[in-house]
Amino acid sequence: MNNVIPKLVWPEDDYVNEALLEEHQGPERIDYDTLVMLANLPPLPEEILNRCPSLPVKTRSSAEYTLVLDLDETLVHCSLTPLDNSTMVFPVVFQNITYQVYVRLRPHLRTFLNRMAKTFEIIIFTASKKVYANKLCDILDPHKNLIRHRLFREHCVCVYGNYVKDLTILGRDPSKTMILDNAIQSFAYQLDNGIPIESWFEDRNDKELLKLCSFFEAIPTMGRDVREVLRNKYRLRDHIPFYSIIHQQEGPGRLPLFEVPAPPVVENNEEQLITQVAQKHPQLVQG
Repeated sequence: MNNVIPKLVWPEDDYVNEALLEEHQGPERIDYDTLVMLANLPPLPEEILNRCPSLPVKTRSSAEYTLVLDLDETLVHCSLTPLDNSTMVFPVVFQNITYQVYVRLRPHLRTFLNRMAKTFEIIIFTASKKVYANKLCDILDPHKNLIRHRLFREHCVCVYGNYVKDLTILGRDPSKTMILDNAIQSFAYQLDNGIPIESWFEDRNDKELLKLCSFFEAIPTMGRDVREVLRNKYRLRDHIPFYSIIHQQEGPGRLPLFEVPAPPVVENNEEQLITQVAQKHPQLVQG
């Protein structure tokens, strides 16, 4: 029964006139834990730097540009405990225990995926377990005509207890690769390739994915390095003390600003099946 893929009935999103939407913006502030982690980012180990890409080489039919998408709190919100207003529920067997996964879909997700698949090679890159994320992707894209590739927790690099998505594992041109993620530390080693998006849990009036559609669709027509475009738009380096100096001149981790312990990542059946960010009170973030 675990191998049965439930049929997804997509919720109807309200019509939105995109011309009236505000431009998508980056974060006004970055939480303190993320600042500390980024300011102390260590160099990648040699075995990571020398590893072979995990994806096959692009074919002639593949889109020229690549869009990497995070899953949890970026496209969906999932939980192992019942959620009000969940779109669907599906079972996952993990370490001989069957869990029920409750799923909420971010508003306008269907529109976003359909439009992005026409312009980009879409890759899901999640820090969650493969057994859960693979099944969720099968539900979202049953005909496999939207998502070209999938990467999971085992493809991440663990840094200070954070699962970091080093984009070199893709084997794609970094000047034509972007990553959309609600956790900035997830793309710490390629900050200029990242688009930060607000974490989503349940707001049915959320329009962040829709705000990004036109912007993303325009990028291949610019003929510019995406890193330059995203760096100028989101200015993430401006939030992080000495990040540009560290990464452009000395290499990651050569100019430590804080003392940061490296906590072990403890695998727990329930808590670690799905990797999520916590909902934080506004007073717990630092500008």
